[in-house]
Amino acid sequence: MTKKIKNFLFLVLLAVPLFSPARAASPAPRPLLGATVYAGAWGFTDAPAKLAAMKAEGFALVSFVPSYPYVDLNRIDFTHAPAWPDLERAVNAALDVGLTVVIKPHLDPPSPSDAPESHTWRKGAPWRGYFDVDPMCKDYREGVIGRSLKLLSRALAARPSAAPVRLELGAELMNSVAYGATRWEELLAWAKTERRRLGLNGRVLLSHNFEHHFEIPGDVVLRMSPEGRRALARYIKGLDAIALSQYMDLTAAMPAAERDSRLPTAQEVAQALTRHERRFREDILVKALGLRPSEIAPLHIGEFGVGVGGLKFPNEWSGALTPAQELALALEIARGHEGLTRYLALSEGRTVRSAVLWTVGRHYDVFGWSQPEAAIPAAAAADRAYLAGKDRP
Repeated sequence: MTKKIKNFLFLVLLAVPLFSPARAASPAPRPLLGATVYAGAWGFTDAPAKLAAMKAEGFALVSFVPSYPYVDLNRIDFTHAPAWPDLERAVNAALDVGLTVVIKPHLDPPSPSDAPESHTWRKGAPWRGYFDVDPMCKDYREGVIGRSLKLLSRALAARPSAAPVRLELGAELMNSVAYGATRWEELLAWAKTERRRLGLNGRVLLSHNFEHHFEIPGDVVLRMSPEGRRALARYIKGLDAIALSQYMDLTAAMPAAERDSRLPTAQEVAQALTRHERRFREDILVKALGLRPSEIAPLHIGEFGVGVGGLKFPNEWSGALTPAQELALALEIARGHEGLTRYLALSEGRTVRSAVLWTVGRHYDVFGWSQPEAAIPAAAAADRAYLAGKDRP
């Protein structure tokens, strides 16, 4: 996704028993449906109502995504970010109702009200992937990751039977990884030391959510120096899990001559996702980075959705459409969800442990949770059928 709407965001996480550190690439058990909550400066004040709705639907997991404005080089404006007590109360509430928790911090371009004295180009950046943040800078290392770990130490100490929590060390920070992989390796070492100091070994799993560009060789790994690729391989090898924002072409498995004349079938969407996963493992992780299959952490789809670009370009989210185009796009969105659930139900060819539906904003909020008028019933029906175990490949 090239840019996130700065709004209260709500994601749906399709999760299996998600936190096994095993490195085998064999198919995971059939994923279950969970959910995620994202907040900007206004915080997580309505999280209890959201959590109740998730639980009522049968979701198993919630991923909290606090958004922090990146206002200058290695500087984060925490005064325009969710308050830590609000996030902690939301995490506690999720754990208390038996939901498994993921914390996935985001850096976002600052709004005009954030640090108005700053004239940095970062204000105009369309997407966090262009940011140059050093993950070992104090604001990020201690202000984001360190405080997240301390929050979790309090939450989990009071709940000894809670499932392990997954903490994403980074989310879609493409350029930061491409040009600073050694610093991410250092952050992982620092986070592991802090995790051990806080008594969180086995209770907090360290992960990284990569952007879909990571699946395209020329977008990330071919821009990296040989030493950078080696550092990135070591970083991935040391993680407990990895995730992808999966916005690749969902028509990729169709005959080329038919792509402009019909929608792909749900099975063809599933085949496209299988193809993207296989190529990511083989071309990026194994060939480009030199990882052995046994060294690759469990893989998850960190985000999934279909925007105005349709199934061909699902990461495109902005642009006005005519009423006729909206109707046609709704069919594509529903087909995308049908194909995703078909893919997740596969017993062979799929190793991902979970998938996250981006469900905020028009075309993504298919359940109509935040915007009832934006609901796409056919897409939501596919997801609910999957939840109920009624869909099969």
